[in-house]
Amino acid sequence: MTTESMQEHWEQLMTVAMLGTDRRNPPTPPGPLADLVADTARSSASERMLAQVAACTAVRRAGVVPGPVLDEIAMPDTDARPTCIPAAIERWHHITESWPILEDEWTLTLISNGWRIAPELLPAMLLRHRSDAIRRTRVMVGAGDAGRWLVGHLPDLEPRHPAVSVTPEAVKSLPKLPIAPELAEMLDWPGAEVATMLAQSIQTGSLVHSHKPMLVNLIARIHQDALSNLINVLTGIDPMATGHGLATVLVDLAATRHRMLTELMR
Repeated sequence: MTTESMQEHWEQLMTVAMLGTDRRNPPTPPGPLADLVADTARSSASERMLAQVAACTAVRRAGVVPGPVLDEIAMPDTDARPTCIPAAIERWHHITESWPILEDEWTLTLISNGWRIAPELLPAMLLRHRSDAIRRTRVMVGAGDAGRWLVGHLPDLEPRHPAVSVTPEAVKSLPKLPIAPELAEMLDWPGAEVATMLAQSIQTGSLVHSHKPMLVNLIARIHQDALSNLINVLTGIDPMATGHGLATVLVDLAATRHRMLTELMR
């Protein structure tokens, strides 16, 4: 039985498979293959067909010749920085799904505190920011040699606009968020005052759901020390109050940011 006869028989089997054994019987197997599948117990055409396909598959695989030896893939250089902890990895997934406004701070905090982006996050982060030169640069800084190594082996992770240049200042700075002047003043207030003012304004109806975008930006930029007070005070808003739903959303954001920053501490 030659390679050509086996290939021809395989093609005949594929033809029968497409037409169905109700319309055409399986072909007669050539040479030793006939002895391999000979079994009078298989009375139906479909059973004989399946037996031949199984036997042909085994013979075809057994005849595969190994390809040439490939060069061993060189590993990336070692990085002395520890990879971020599992909780921080899960937090990144959470903020990109629920609070993407926090991702810039997550990445910059990771870098400034001496962490390295965990390898399992690299493909997702590089793909996510293929078209964003600033955020991609941050990812490459946080990844180190592992990032360059990965991009070198997976062209799909290369940037869409490689010629775009970014300044160091843009890479290390959080983007400015639009905040109304009366709310922007709170960025420098003590945490207790910020929490009290927001809670009172929400309960009295001075701040309503239409103010949510500005409030989200405010909480994403207030000092870290204010977050605990904010969480405690907003959690205490009367569940029957009109602004309770808004307060709940803001508590979730503040708690997410607080946990994020805590997990990235060293």
